[in-house]
Amino acid sequence: MAHVVLLDQYAGLGGGQRILMDLAEAFRQAGHRVTVFLPGRGTASESLESAGFPVRPLPIPDMTPGRKPLSEKLAYPIHARRAAKVLRRFLEADGADLIYANAPRTFLPAVLAARHTGTPVTCGLHLIFERGLEHRLLEWCFRQPEVRRVVFCSSAVAAPFRALCGDKGRTIFYWVSPRFLKEPPERAAARQGFGLLPHDLAVGVLGRISRTKGQRLFLEALLPLLPAYPRLKLLVAGAADFEDPAEETRVRAAAAAADPSRVIITGRMVESMAFLDALDVLVVPSLWEEPFGLVAVEGMARTLPVVVTRSGGLPEIVEHGVTGFHAEKDAVALRRAVEPLLADPVLRARMGEAGRVRVEALFNPERRLREIVEFALG
Repeated sequence: MAHVVLLDQYAGLGGGQRILMDLAEAFRQAGHRVTVFLPGRGTASESLESAGFPVRPLPIPDMTPGRKPLSEKLAYPIHARRAAKVLRRFLEADGADLIYANAPRTFLPAVLAARHTGTPVTCGLHLIFERGLEHRLLEWCFRQPEVRRVVFCSSAVAAPFRALCGDKGRTIFYWVSPRFLKEPPERAAARQGFGLLPHDLAVGVLGRISRTKGQRLFLEALLPLLPAYPRLKLLVAGAADFEDPAEETRVRAAAAAADPSRVIITGRMVESMAFLDALDVLVVPSLWEEPFGLVAVEGMARTLPVVVTRSGGLPEIVEHGVTGFHAEKDAVALRRAVEPLLADPVLRARMGEAGRVRVEALFNPERRLREIVEFALG
């Protein structure tokens, strides 16, 4: 039995933290002991503790989403060394067979701690870094002998580092949580829970509200369709979660300026499956370069057709014309991609079923989790 230490840079709940929780359970199911280090308290830390995993504090601060100010970049090495000391003391006292660093701000603390203890490190990268100080820091980390394995969640994430990492790097698609495949849809109850009538045509977007996630683009693209489709309802699930409250205010203002009976802002969303089951079409309108796009996989697992912007790894997930559509990052293109699905329930059903098949083949949790556990410990 190995002792695996998992690290993450965020204690709240996002796509990366859902992956972290699945990883923790996969290592445990494989017979290994797991300890998790997270900064602060949040939904992820509480969920892990309720599942029986020990969670310890990792002293790395929150940073500005997106482009970081120079002051934060300069302060980061100081915080990383402090986190490395905490991690090193734990490793010296308790020992570990693997450090799995699940987020880029945990890579440097993991390497610095491992340098003193000899613990091998696996880095799981799920963000795109093509240039800049962050890219150079990651290159330095990946060159270090302490880093034995690097897992990339998509080809878009792997591309800037593929030549550097060689055999120590592998692209392993992330996966949908098993319950998204196992639990049957509860469509009627889900729609009732969001105030939808049986004949409503529900199109939604799901995720933390921020300028990079494209909720305003979603509204700009689809609000003009309301007069032509009287049954159409638009749903925005999520909140800023203190990341970008000004953007949430703008999204709510745009929704309020439209017909409030046909544009629904749900607020903070922890349980996403019921929301997906209430929809007819899922839109992922990312404006940044999305490294993977777990919500698109979740939507396909619940047999939804999915429309995505041509952003980072999203085109690797959704097969254009088969499980949904790709669109450029502008309102007209997005509207044109969504509208055929509004007019054709047969097309929606066919693409939804094809998406489910694609998830079972490429984003199967049992296969991907087994692959990542074996690769990380290999």
